[in-house]
Amino acid sequence: MANLKEIRGRIASVKNTRKITSAMSRIAAARLVKAQQAALGARPYGERLEEVVRALVAGTAECEVLHPLMAPRSGHGRVGLILMTADRGLAGGFNANANRAGLAFVRRERAEGREVVVIAVGKKGRSFLGSNRQAIERFHEAPTLATIVQRSKEVAAEAMAMFEPAAEGQTGLPQCDAVYLTYNYFRSVLTQEPRTVQLLPIKPPEANAQGDQPVAPLFEPDRESLLGHLLPIAIEAQLQQAMFNSIAGEIAARRTAMDAATDNASQLIQELTRHYNRERQAAITKELMEIIGGAEALKG
Repeated sequence: MANLKEIRGRIASVKNTRKITSAMSRIAAARLVKAQQAALGARPYGERLEEVVRALVAGTAECEVLHPLMAPRSGHGRVGLILMTADRGLAGGFNANANRAGLAFVRRERAEGREVVVIAVGKKGRSFLGSNRQAIERFHEAPTLATIVQRSKEVAAEAMAMFEPAAEGQTGLPQCDAVYLTYNYFRSVLTQEPRTVQLLPIKPPEANAQGDQPVAPLFEPDRESLLGHLLPIAIEAQLQQAMFNSIAGEIAARRTAMDAATDNASQLIQELTRHYNRERQAAITKELMEIIGGAEALKG
């Protein structure tokens, strides 16, 4: 009977866990609609801004630097990395995928003799890199839909300060030859793709297959003035896009993970219930056999 009591306790425990995972799945489903709409709704603006910036920098020669954020740099022996994760777990492989991509980047740069300066956005990335002996220069909590604008401004200012201090007047950050961003791209509810992209310096678009450079249209005022205004905005917008993708991807991954956990709990409850019934039937059969055996012994 002690075994039966233990099985009943396990069944009750798994049922309680199923209630929690089911509730978390429903909460994630409710939040996912808003986050998905925000991520997909922000993409046209980001894509159009990127097109404008690409048109502005198209055709510039390597020796022609129209803005400090476009200037190739060398000699510092270090690069910057912005690693974007979530503050919470229970989201399947969402955080692990971004962390692995970030760690792979760090190890690759170290193997080539460069130091990596990390800005961590999200507690999971900070703790992961810390456990792998990678120092964190700056830390920000993962943004929400309400704080994403302010958070993107803060991170963009730090990224530009690492590359060009005069851009935002920031001090205290190590100077880097380039700045990269690692985040989860929200492809669909079931797929979040870890990506590592270069934020700085901003590169002109590459030539097409025929070797022709894209033709830049005419702008008013001059291109240099427009770049001075738009390039910092483009960096901030790119970080906003990454944060929108990260938020939607985290919620979608959590919903998928909690759905799977709920299904697994239901399956485990069924298996435990069958095992409980078999044990209970065996215990009853054993008691009946003992009663019958005792009765037969009394007759003899």
